[in-house]
Amino acid sequence: MSSAPKDRGGAAPAGAWRTLGLRLAVWYILVTLASYVALAAILPLTVRAWAESEGQRTTEGALDRYRLALETGGTDALRAMFDCHPDPPPSVAVRVMDERNVELFRASSDDASNRVAAALTERVPLHPASHDAPEGWHVAAVSVSQGRQLEIVLHDESAPRLWGQARAASLVMLACGLAFAIVGALVITRRALRPIGDLARATQGIVDSGDLGLRVETRGTADGLDQLGALFNRMLSRNEALVRAMKESLDNVAHDLRTPMARLRAGAELALREGADAAHLREALAETIEESDRVLGMLTTLMDITEAETGAMRLHKSSEDLAAIAREAIDLYDLVSSERGVHIVTRLAPGVIVSVDRARIRQVCANLIDNAVKYTAPGGRVEVTVTSEGTTGIVSIADTGMGISPEDRPRVWDRLYRGDRSRTERGLGLGLSLVKAVVEAHGGEVRLQSEVGVGSTFEVRLPRAGKAGV
Repeated sequence: MSSAPKDRGGAAPAGAWRTLGLRLAVWYILVTLASYVALAAILPLTVRAWAESEGQRTTEGALDRYRLALETGGTDALRAMFDCHPDPPPSVAVRVMDERNVELFRASSDDASNRVAAALTERVPLHPASHDAPEGWHVAAVSVSQGRQLEIVLHDESAPRLWGQARAASLVMLACGLAFAIVGALVITRRALRPIGDLARATQGIVDSGDLGLRVETRGTADGLDQLGALFNRMLSRNEALVRAMKESLDNVAHDLRTPMARLRAGAELALREGADAAHLREALAETIEESDRVLGMLTTLMDITEAETGAMRLHKSSEDLAAIAREAIDLYDLVSSERGVHIVTRLAPGVIVSVDRARIRQVCANLIDNAVKYTAPGGRVEVTVTSEGTTGIVSIADTGMGISPEDRPRVWDRLYRGDRSRTERGLGLGLSLVKAVVEAHGGEVRLQSEVGVGSTFEVRLPRAGKAGV
């Protein structure tokens, strides 16, 4: 079995990239980039909020130290803390207010802290929750003894630095996100469209060459597109089998119709021959009718098989006793079996009720009994058995005939197929094909067991009617 030719690199066709591939790539880039934009926006805000929180905690920690110094040593202790600051000192300003909002003490470590403190303390007293401090500056206030209030303004140098680093990282993240989105879109879209490209190439190859042996390359994964390719291959295999069967059937029909058509022509020529008497004319017409019936029978059977296989056969189902149907088919061959010296033995269990089209299943049984009698030597035996197994009714036809060779068994169900050992008997080669098609149209199955020189057993299994099958 051949596979579809591949384009260089195994990429999808250009048309797919211009349409579906382009749309997939654009959507992937947009979604990925939107994710990176959201992340790049959230990161600086998160860092800023964290830096603000850390700065405020640092300020409140410094406020506790200044409060302790004020409570224990008064404003002189506060002054000493400013004098003892490390070099360079942190940007911090402290103010103490009395209960009448009169400033008792003010100190700052540098000009920057002094300016910010002056701007923020115009409102007396200072309320940290309502101030508009510049970026990186934090305010805290606490009540101390004697109705006084201690206020502090502190600059957190790490917050602006972290904020700047976060913004730079966001820009880098956006640039990397755009690059990743483009590369990812190309890679993922290429991989996603590869099964579609394989499918398109296989279809184009079949259209161009007519070779139904071409198949889509699959990778055996659970991917939906790979499963689509596998289903497409199954459809191609089925179509290939159907086309092959149609070709073989047409060849066989042409071959098998040649003889009856030649006989029809010979009969017509005999009837048209000058001087032919009435007896010869009647004989020629009788042979013509017989051969016409043979051709019509072949075509009708072929149509029945086709209808059964395609689900177009009309089945008038009803609850029927399988033993009664088998008995009717057996009665049809009592005389024939007696003339051939073949004994028919029956073991028909009553009460096996099946849901079937009575006429069609009688035809199935009749075809199998006809084959069994036809290919059983005089003195042999044909055994017809009706049994049940759970929700299945079973009719079995076993003979002691010539049997079927192993190489012929798989093909006995093919239309117009006749093994070499069956060529000696007159027939169309459609009986078993019809049996299989009709049984499967009923939702059943037919099984074959055979051994050359011992005999064959055909087993038809049919669904029992609802109540009987419980």
